[in-house]
Amino acid sequence: MIIDDILSNIEKKQFSYDKPICTEKSLSEQYGVSRITSKRAIDELENAGVLYRKRGVGSFVRRRSSAETAAASAPSVGALPGKLIPFVLPFAITQGGILRAIEVATRQLSEHGWHLSIHVCEPSEEEERKLLLRLLGQNVDGLIFYPSAKELHRDILQKFTESGKRVIILDKPHDIDYLSSIVCDNFNGAYMLTQHLIDYGHRNIAYLSRFSSGDLTSIRDRYEGFDRCMADNGLTPNPEFVRMNLSSDYHMLKHVINTLFKAGVTAIECENDEVAFNVYMCCRSLSIQVPAQMNIAGFDNIEWAVTGSAQITTVDQNFARIGETMADMLLSEDNDPSAKVIPVHLIPRTSTSPIAN
Repeated sequence: MIIDDILSNIEKKQFSYDKPICTEKSLSEQYGVSRITSKRAIDELENAGVLYRKRGVGSFVRRRSSAETAAASAPSVGALPGKLIPFVLPFAITQGGILRAIEVATRQLSEHGWHLSIHVCEPSEEEERKLLLRLLGQNVDGLIFYPSAKELHRDILQKFTESGKRVIILDKPHDIDYLSSIVCDNFNGAYMLTQHLIDYGHRNIAYLSRFSSGDLTSIRDRYEGFDRCMADNGLTPNPEFVRMNLSSDYHMLKHVINTLFKAGVTAIECENDEVAFNVYMCCRSLSIQVPAQMNIAGFDNIEWAVTGSAQITTVDQNFARIGETMADMLLSEDNDPSAKVIPVHLIPRTSTSPIAN
């Protein structure tokens, strides 16, 4: 929210290049968040080249170079030199680890004169369809699509491929023979994570997600990995311990954690590291000791897993490998569609430990 607000103010020109647009302290006070959170927002914008810091003064909006200004006013993405690949995302690229995949793919593609153009789309089928139709009418050389919903807009994507352009779908397995795909092994990742908790002696394991298993393919696969591992170990998840469509409100989450703890839950497996970190903070607020009284596990191995004192056991998706695979597919002389599954691996940290006797 902080990042979106700052970007909105910049777009509306509600700033001065000669005055700081924000400080860590001002953001903490304005949004009621910790200095860690406000610093992270500024870091993200600084890494993206939007802001720069002056020690002891604050953060300023970076002036665009003449080259950047010219690129920003270009009539279409097709005006850029070399081959251009639009990358359509349903969320800000600063979320999760997808930025790492973009960095690796960009570096590899640029060596061959190829470029990625990032398009962040509202997470709705209608907005995705509008954007894909606009891109179809421009001079692009392929497409990477990270869909936010179940609909893949096959009719539009088929037109891309009919003109000889490779289309890569991220994070959504499919059986469409003219589309390539790259997915992480979310099922086995969650299976390994659950087995790790069971091997530590935990039996009352909760599963938390902000989405339902039908909303996102990755969430479905992770929950199914959890459920299968429980079944393979002769365990049946207590329906009261499975909380999908979880509210993002901190106080509501704190109530959920307290209820699970009182019900005898000793380990909580989360859809991702951000949820796991918020669970960790709730446990601290409730004086529930991690890992002595509650184990916590996440997924993705992003910065949330090691923020502050949190050292959360997680699953690494290897976003660098995802970026390499995207670039390899685009650069391959073989234009036949292909499907790649990226292996994942468990990263145990101090948020999990053997259950106390």
